[in-house]
Amino acid sequence: MIIINSLNEIESFDKSVVTIGKFDGIHKGHEVLIEKTIDYSKQEQLTSIVFTFQNSPISYFSNILTREIITEVEKMNKLKLLGVEVVIDIPFNKDMAEISAEDFVKQILVDKLGAKKLIIGHDFAFARKREGTPPILKILGKKYGFEVEVIEPVVINNIRVSSTHVKDLIYAGRVDEIKNYLGRNYTIEGTVIHAKQLGRTLGFPTANLRLQENLIIPKRGIYATKVYIGNEVYVGATNIGYNPTVNGERMSVETNILQFDKDIYGKTIKLEFLERIRDEKKFKDLNELKIQLKMDTNYIYKKYICKSS
Repeated sequence: MIIINSLNEIESFDKSVVTIGKFDGIHKGHEVLIEKTIDYSKQEQLTSIVFTFQNSPISYFSNILTREIITEVEKMNKLKLLGVEVVIDIPFNKDMAEISAEDFVKQILVDKLGAKKLIIGHDFAFARKREGTPPILKILGKKYGFEVEVIEPVVINNIRVSSTHVKDLIYAGRVDEIKNYLGRNYTIEGTVIHAKQLGRTLGFPTANLRLQENLIIPKRGIYATKVYIGNEVYVGATNIGYNPTVNGERMSVETNILQFDKDIYGKTIKLEFLERIRDEKKFKDLNELKIQLKMDTNYIYKKYICKSS
């Protein structure tokens, strides 16, 4: 897969089929757009191109950093696995915000990418003042000689699949529902760092994470997780919160990795969220906290380790 990070780097393509979007998370709705793009490229012997942005247009206009479902690296890896040939992955900046729909079509889609077909979602809009809507693009397609296919929304459990819905589920801690819409469980990556080591003194040592990029952090609470360390996979009890029993002041993400006792400081690990077990709670003392941690880990061990062994 070829990744192009600037419009100036594009060497004109002869004939292509293009889909455009932020593709935040690459959920099941996004996959339909991308798979249709790839299928059509094979049928008509065209180059499949995904045109996307490194940052959210919302963050550009609001000047507020938006939380993401996946990192840029994960996004590129997912597109590669889906079979995309070329990804135009550029910053959303002043040029993108101010270009007219027709100039974008003429200068980029037609002149640079050689688009013969454009595949977009039903609610797609881009360019200056979001004037590049499906009806406008169909008019421009007739003018410049390319077809426009508009894909209807994917609906699962009577809910339209969207990045907004996936984000809402993450924020609400409803991680067991995410796979329905994202196509996979939610994951975050981070580097294991030194912390207070309270868990170790209680007999429940934890890996404390410094998270990568601006990923969404699920709702505070205790979660059952899969833990990926290199090529190995473990099961863990992950706490997201402030450790109120010991008057913690900083939000932390820490995981007690079951059946594991190795030094992994400085290593990058990935957490896959399976289930939210309970809210974070302030206990009356450390002994009560220790009893609850034992109950949490026993529940996870019986459900996710004994079942698979």
